[in-house]
Amino acid sequence: MTPLEEITLNNNQSSTNLPLILATIWIIRNHFANNTVSTLTIGQFAENRKYRQIQSDILDEVLRDIMTPQAIIKYMVEGETYESNVLGDPWDEAEKLRRFYKYYSNRAKTIWFLDSMESYIKFEEVLLSKTSRYHRHALYLFIYTGDQPERMDILKDIFSRLFNLYVTNVNVLLLFGGKYAQLYTYFPFSKYACNSPRPRFYISFKDIVSNPNFTISHELFPEKVSNMYKCPLTVATWTYAPYVYVKKDPDTGELLSIFGIEGTVIDLLSKKMNFTIRIKEPQPRVAGEIFPNGTATGASRMILQQEANISIMAYISASERTKSMQASTSYVTTNLALAMPLGRPLSAFERLVKPFHFMVWICFSSTFFIGLICIFYIRIWAKTKVMLVVYGQGNRTPLTNFLAILLGGTIHKNLPQKNFARVILSIWILYTFVLRTSYTGELFKILQDGSMKNNLRTLEQVVANNYTIYTFGVLEKMLKSSLPRAKIRRFDDDGQNSKSAIVDAISKPNSRVKKAVAVLEITSKYHNQMNPTRRIKILKERIMPGSLVFYMPPHSYLNKPTHFLILNIYGAGLIKRYINWQKPDLLTDEKGKFICLQLNVLLGLFAIYGLLLLLSFGVFILEVISQNFYRIGKIIDFLNI
Repeated sequence: MTPLEEITLNNNQSSTNLPLILATIWIIRNHFANNTVSTLTIGQFAENRKYRQIQSDILDEVLRDIMTPQAIIKYMVEGETYESNVLGDPWDEAEKLRRFYKYYSNRAKTIWFLDSMESYIKFEEVLLSKTSRYHRHALYLFIYTGDQPERMDILKDIFSRLFNLYVTNVNVLLLFGGKYAQLYTYFPFSKYACNSPRPRFYISFKDIVSNPNFTISHELFPEKVSNMYKCPLTVATWTYAPYVYVKKDPDTGELLSIFGIEGTVIDLLSKKMNFTIRIKEPQPRVAGEIFPNGTATGASRMILQQEANISIMAYISASERTKSMQASTSYVTTNLALAMPLGRPLSAFERLVKPFHFMVWICFSSTFFIGLICIFYIRIWAKTKVMLVVYGQGNRTPLTNFLAILLGGTIHKNLPQKNFARVILSIWILYTFVLRTSYTGELFKILQDGSMKNNLRTLEQVVANNYTIYTFGVLEKMLKSSLPRAKIRRFDDDGQNSKSAIVDAISKPNSRVKKAVAVLEITSKYHNQMNPTRRIKILKERIMPGSLVFYMPPHSYLNKPTHFLILNIYGAGLIKRYINWQKPDLLTDEKGKFICLQLNVLLGLFAIYGLLLLLSFGVFILEVISQNFYRIGKIIDFLNI
């Protein structure tokens, strides 16, 4: 601190306001000059000529002191003019921002001289101006030079207006009794009151004149929302599974618990910040749209009109919303998926061939027929020595053994003696074992799941088949840019094109409607988990990744504390754990309890069994006839291998 005797004051008025001057210089040097890259903004508004002179004198002394060679801070006086361009025309806002971005755009620390409520209103106009570069979470020091008897009431009105604007980091420095400076602030949340703008004495600079090593024992700008002392915060939401579950007392309507993927996050935030959750449902119960004229519907309207502090409802971070509302830090990253009808049921025969891709069937069929050809070729053309090498000693039924191994049977007699024959047998056993096990396992899942047939796999195929894609209004523009040829419509709040109505239509058994919905992957999987008989197809190709956030009013004081809490929750792995609690099991309707197979599912197997019985009866007739016909007997004997 510059010793008092080294300060040269210009006039008696400056001497009278010496405590304010010294307190201001101390704050600038010990707080605003430390740990910052932003420029200090200093401004003044005064309605009274006397107070304007006082402000100017104080400002002159302060600026002269901080402009010494030891000064370590840069400052900008609000309203100062910049150099003109080469044509002599003043720069516009965009040019100022381009040339002085570092100093002009980041108004993180400010000092304003005020003398009345009217002067504050002028400052508020600057703060709310569309071209304003001030942040609501910035640090504001007001030096109040008015000496009205009701100035505490004026401070209360100022703090009340600032709280409604979500400005909490504000202190007011004023001269008390004409002798020493005092710092006042407000604590909106305390154990005595909620949402209170009452001015509270915070720091006294009584000893600053006599003590060059003056210090304070508190933070100059205290944290005001980290502990909300059980004050209620309104959350706009309702039960929206699996993200939010709201449980209320049926008699009193009092909130008993809130849980789910997002509900648990809000519940944990309430415990960390010590606030009470108050649920308020929007009417109608929709996320709502924000229109260009500034109006909104649903939960979005409640946020914009400050009827709610937070809204949670599986919001995907979108520019249309973040332009008007404050988005939290993302806590879940998922995919936007396309849900559509499953299609017609698989026929009984289609279920039997479904386990393998057609390329697998081609490869298997090729090896099978090559084996048949080799067996018959050796039977017709090969010599006895070759047959002994390939078939083995005394093996008169190579084709029967070939088929028995394929179907999982065993061979107990006439095993090959030569090494080459053993290698061929081992290869065929291994090959058929892998195929047979894979087929059996996949067939079991298909029969249990009752899979439907829908061959659409890509977004381009959906578009080519003339499907209409429905989604939320905020995602409509993004989908149109990524799928320009697609028919994209937005959900209605109610009616036949509402989200619930369309999901109901596409989930009907054997639904043939050409409609699809773009929703979160978690939402689609949860629907299938809870509705095993009315499932929907989730397209394998995902549309885009999406980040889940909750929304707050613009410039909300909750943004900063919730940001750090969400990072801690995410870093601890709690979010992933909450999602795993809701993870659906798509193979069974209940874990460990499998679906009873119906006749129509296995009808293809019985049909093939019947055909084979007819074939065996035909072979029996041929063998009977061969007793009287020599040529037929030769053919039957040739095939008997």
